[in-house]
Amino acid sequence: MDNVKTVYVKVLEGSRGILQFYDKDNKIHETEAFIGINGVTKEKVEGDGKTPIGTFELGITFGTHKFLNSINRKYIQINNNLYWVDDIKSKYYNQLVDITKVNKDWNSAEHLIEYSREYEYAVEIKVNPENVPGKGSAIFMHCSVGKPTAGCVAIDREKLLELLKCVQENGLICIEKFEK
Repeated sequence: MDNVKTVYVKVLEGSRGILQFYDKDNKIHETEAFIGINGVTKEKVEGDGKTPIGTFELGITFGTHKFLNSINRKYIQINNNLYWVDDIKSKYYNQLVDITKVNKDWNSAEHLIEYSREYEYAVEIKVNPENVPGKGSAIFMHCSVGKPTAGCVAIDREKLLELLKCVQENGLICIEKFEK
């Protein structure tokens, strides 16, 4: 089941949605999703608490586990040295950095290891691939802890692992507002 190209998130109302994907037999897989605490936006701004609407590439896959041989994507095990920079003044804005390999020039960043439940499994949503300061950083699809996010998409841990096992390396995520 390693041929999923696109994952769909249908935002219902508030900070809730449904994530769907189809397997190679065209069987639909569906799960509840939590999105940004302040809903969705077409114009992502750093710190707005909103999940961006649109179609985006899926990027770096990471998590707390040593190795995931069941996925066909490049995987990084997070450790105490890894941060995702969200300081708009940093040259590393919206990038994963290892503090042992760069000179720290930021005042704000997500210390990934501190989110051991959320980032047990996670994949980057490339909302701002050019890393333009202020246009959003650290937007991921990650494990849910049962509440809205700061702009990410969060789903059940087992469903995320199932998805990571089958989504293509060049996979996409389509986030859209569901109109009744």
